Amino acid sequence: MFIPWKVDVPMVRWPIANWVLIGVTIAISVGMFVPLNEWYEQQGPEELQALIRAINGPSHDTSAVDYFLLQPRNFHVTQLFGSVLIHADIVHLLGNMLFLFVFGNAINAKLGHWQYLALYFGIGIIEGLVWLAVGPGNPALGASGAIMGVIGAFLLLYPRNDVSVFYWWGIWARGSFELSAMWLIAIYVAFDVWGMIFSQGAGVGNLAHVAGFLTGAVTLFVILKLGWVTSTTYEENLLQVWGLTPSKAVKKQTAVEQYAEMYAQRTLARTPPRKRDDGPIPLD
Repeated sequence: MFIPWKVDVPMVRWPIANWVLIGVTIAISVGMFVPLNEWYEQQGPEELQALIRAINGPSHDTSAVDYFLLQPRNFHVTQLFGSVLIHADIVHLLGNMLFLFVFGNAINAKLGHWQYLALYFGIGIIEGLVWLAVGPGNPALGASGAIMGVIGAFLLLYPRNDVSVFYWWGIWARGSFELSAMWLIAIYVAFDVWGMIFSQGAGVGNLAHVAGFLTGAVTLFVILKLGWVTSTTYEENLLQVWGLTPSKAVKKQTAVEQYAEMYAQRTLARTPPRKRDDGPIPLD
């Protein structure tokens, strides 16, 4: 088991939008656990549903599920937004929120709050449309596709930044190591491509994951080419690594130097320009 838990990226602003997004996702997901479970139970044979009602008593209202769960055979436009806010169970939820916290904080800090939220839900809409168009026809839920889009954006912005990864192999081995983002993300994408080709019926939306990743990566490629976001002197984005744009990187900065530069940039941005004094100059 390999779990990322930290990225070596200095942040120019607090990633408040990502924190709020995580909080809202947790609240909605937890609130939808019971309706979702009952909705799935209602999809079985009538005899099984009668048995479940006899054991559990009257069922709860599941009408809200139709506004969140992405259902190709019963589609509502709200499902494109809502499906990224609900999860199947607590493990699914916590795993996704960990990845969103690790990678999303850096993207939120770089792009800004509203821009980050627009990117996140835009990715969710695109990967949802891909699932509706060419998916296997099953209902889908979870933030994994949108989070893979955030990871795709991270690859474009910080390909050589280190990611701290915790590994655990039962009682035999555990610890942590650092790996460049480009290599770790390549592993994630390879697993999703493999699953998309060979394990489409395994209950994991690998198609949506790949669609989300490509959407996030292509979006940041365009943003970087247009110059809407630029890398600092001590950063090197993927376009610079590939030689598509000039690199400003001069050396690897220590953590103290990185935060000092970010603090100076933030202070300069907040300092109002001094007014010119055109009054008379007294002569002694």
